[in-house]
Amino acid sequence: MKSTLSTTYRSLNAELGRLTSSLEDLRNQAATGKKLLRPSDDPAAIRPVLSARSQIRANDRFISSLSTAVDRLDNQDSYLDQVENLLVSAKEVAINGINGSLSDQDKQTLADQISYIKTEMFSVANAQVGGQYIFAGFEEDTAPFVADGDLVNYAGDNHIKRLEASPGEYIQTNLAGSEVFQGLRDTNNDGVMEQTGQDLFALLTDLERALRGEAGQVYSGSTALPNGNLGSADGTTHLDALGNPLPAKTPIALDALGDPIIDQTTGATVTLTTSAGQPINLQPVLGLDGQPLSIAAYNAKFPPGTTSDFNGDPLDAAALDQPMYLHGDGSIPAFDNAGKPVIPYDDDGDPLTSPATVSLLDADDNPLQLRLVPALADLLPELEAAADQSRSARGRMGNNAARLETAKSHLEGVQIDLEQILSRYEDVDMIDVLTEILQTETAFEGALKVTGQVSKLSIMDYL
Repeated sequence: MKSTLSTTYRSLNAELGRLTSSLEDLRNQAATGKKLLRPSDDPAAIRPVLSARSQIRANDRFISSLSTAVDRLDNQDSYLDQVENLLVSAKEVAINGINGSLSDQDKQTLADQISYIKTEMFSVANAQVGGQYIFAGFEEDTAPFVADGDLVNYAGDNHIKRLEASPGEYIQTNLAGSEVFQGLRDTNNDGVMEQTGQDLFALLTDLERALRGEAGQVYSGSTALPNGNLGSADGTTHLDALGNPLPAKTPIALDALGDPIIDQTTGATVTLTTSAGQPINLQPVLGLDGQPLSIAAYNAKFPPGTTSDFNGDPLDAAALDQPMYLHGDGSIPAFDNAGKPVIPYDDDGDPLTSPATVSLLDADDNPLQLRLVPALADLLPELEAAADQSRSARGRMGNNAARLETAKSHLEGVQIDLEQILSRYEDVDMIDVLTEILQTETAFEGALKVTGQVSKLSIMDYL
């Protein structure tokens, strides 16, 4: 079969085109380092490549989240270390304060040191990292602790952050300030905070007061209550246990043992203690948001709750909006119809006539939150318990940080494996590509020479 000149030209042009296209692909591979530039380059590789890329992106997000969490835990650990150091310093000051040879001026100097330690503790409690408060729970934009005189109140919430370190494994990455600094935790997941540890601010306040010579003094909040005027009744006409009228705003005094009582000069003998014999110390019931629960909210969580007053009459609707208080021992006080905590019984357990019910309120109608300043020696074990509380929290979060580090290392290893799989499908062997480029360029040059020789042929060469 004869081959015409035009057929030869077409064959040569096709070969030049193929070599040009091949050379272009090889040069692109050399420039990018990738052999899979289009789906058509290797259709069978598309699925594993896309799967590997997706897993790599997911791992990148996990690794980034784990790195951020580890950094926050490292910062948190530094602050917890500072908390422990402050408590150790406070204990050293307390031990010095027990020294009987110290003058009153020396003890005032030590009290000033405790005041400074408390200020430092307050600063640590409101620590920020990256503009976010680390001990505020979910309320990261709100300062978690607010000073109110000698009292420090928690304004954050008690929600816990958990990070999924691996499928199905969630690790706690924060501590609510109420747990670290006030010893409050929701131990039974009922949405109510229970006192399980030391209130560091109250403890330091007690220590400062004790060093200033106030051991045995009773406070209601930030107010020192002198013996003979420990708050007051509700201002209405009261009857004592014998049925005799008591003056309005009856003072509440301390007896010889320091127990709070109605002024016994009037004949009343109502002792402000709980059924367990503990002094009245009404505490608000706090929810996970750090806010006091109303009586209605408390009833919803713990039916039947407080549904009637001490006389058995239903509480007024407005009373259900009043804050719910518990005694310091966790028992429920009696309430009047307006939702105010009261004592409806005298010392002998006999019910008082309705107007004689004593309100557990101070002169400003705030629930009594009594605190007796302990002796210095009694504060030493509490300071050690507070330090242990900080160490325990630090240890738990240290374990969590280690688990996050392990998870991060595992994911980084998986990331390398995925990148190797992706490289096997996508990346080129540069030596092979360069060798193939040289071979293709040589073939292309040969094809050009052949084409040049063929183009010189003419019919005149055969005449």
